[in-house]
Amino acid sequence: MAATTNKRRLLTHLMLGLLFSAAAACLFAPDAAAHAAYESSSPAFAEVLDESPDQVSIRFSQELFRREGANAISVQHADSGDQVAVGPAVITNDDRRLMAVGVRDTLAPGRYLVSWINLSAEDGDEDSGTFPFYVASQPTDAEQSDDRRIAADLLISYPGDEPQPSSTNPTPAPTAPAVVRADDTPDPGLGMGPILFLGVGIAAGLVLVGALGYHLGSRRRGA
Repeated sequence: MAATTNKRRLLTHLMLGLLFSAAAACLFAPDAAAHAAYESSSPAFAEVLDESPDQVSIRFSQELFRREGANAISVQHADSGDQVAVGPAVITNDDRRLMAVGVRDTLAPGRYLVSWINLSAEDGDEDSGTFPFYVASQPTDAEQSDDRRIAADLLISYPGDEPQPSSTNPTPAPTAPAVVRADDTPDPGLGMGPILFLGVGIAAGLVLVGALGYHLGSRRRGA
């Protein structure tokens, strides 16, 4: 009787372990939390401009879904917090990963923060974030430190921190700081990975439940 109880416990623990493993794989599978993330912008991240820009544009990793109030860009002076007058956000027809606003004010020298919200057309996820740029003003040490924190939040490299090319295979240096996503993947969408993990987990659970039921039924009939 004790041996039968131990076998039942072993099978139960095995089934639960496999089910939890399948669930964890679904939760932590790559791209499970995909969204239309920041890829690049104009002005570029932490770029120092000689004069006020006429437009601010952002390129994202996924196409955007047009819905009223779901996509927007705002600009404010970093020190005063004053909002810059900008036009409505426009998603271009030829490239729906690109969103832009016209800048109506002439920006005084200083640091500016661009904030956005968006809605992915590929997976329906919302995203938001911020990036800095400068007009006729070099960033201070404190501003650079804050810019590095913002870059880390966006999962990108701070301009100038990208790995240097090998001296044995030199490549031309970019004319402007390039922002590189630290965790860039060929397909930023949700993909089929989590769905397959979930299907495998459910199938494994059903098989184990059936095996356990058959085992217990056989024991009862044998008794």
